[in-house]
Amino acid sequence: MATYPRYTLIWDGCTVHVTWQCHNLAWLLQEDWAKQRYYDLLYKYKERYEVVIHSYDFMSNHPHFTASLQGSKENFSAFLRIVNSQFARFINRRLQRRGQVCMDRFKSPVIQDDATHLHVMTYGNLNPVRAGITDHPRHYRWTSYHYYADGRADPLITPAPAYLALGPTSHVRQFVYRQMIDEILAHEAMIKRSYSSCPFLGNPTWVLERHADLRRYRLAKTAACQRRQRRLAQTLAPP
Repeated sequence: MATYPRYTLIWDGCTVHVTWQCHNLAWLLQEDWAKQRYYDLLYKYKERYEVVIHSYDFMSNHPHFTASLQGSKENFSAFLRIVNSQFARFINRRLQRRGQVCMDRFKSPVIQDDATHLHVMTYGNLNPVRAGITDHPRHYRWTSYHYYADGRADPLITPAPAYLALGPTSHVRQFVYRQMIDEILAHEAMIKRSYSSCPFLGNPTWVLERHADLRRYRLAKTAACQRRQRRLAQTLAPP
């Protein structure tokens, strides 16, 4: 689909799934020190820009995380701008390289509701399995799986409302989450979902409505531009 300005794709208070790829798909996030730096930058700036991180999975050439915008969408864009720019400078210094680190603008599909959010989180936790790195996310360090399935402390994470709804106690929630992961692992772990390539994630009817909003925005903007051009042509026309 056409590229739209980010301010038309997100809104204040929404929940998003964020990902971006390293330039030329290079494995610039491969080492633990690189993943740790990105983790630290997310943690450092999340409160300043009112971004609440719910889950994450850091791969060798791209990160994933889900977040809720407690502040404005402008704050969210500023948050990713400072995190990614500081990460790029760090990588270039550490590897004695120059040039881009992020290949293109980050993707941030909006998540419709808690149920969809839970699907995105569990899907993300299984990225290391789909990549052939491990046979279970419990064996992978850079994932929020350990927080949700095992109760391991993680200062970056604020529990997602969908997770809190899984049970009355932390032990019940952890048990249910482990069961969910194991069920997906047994039946559909290797199936790839389009949780990054679409601007909206949720019920098909809701997604179609959001796409219709985008088309109306595009038509209105085109019409406004044509009106400005006509007025300018009339102004510049000889008497």
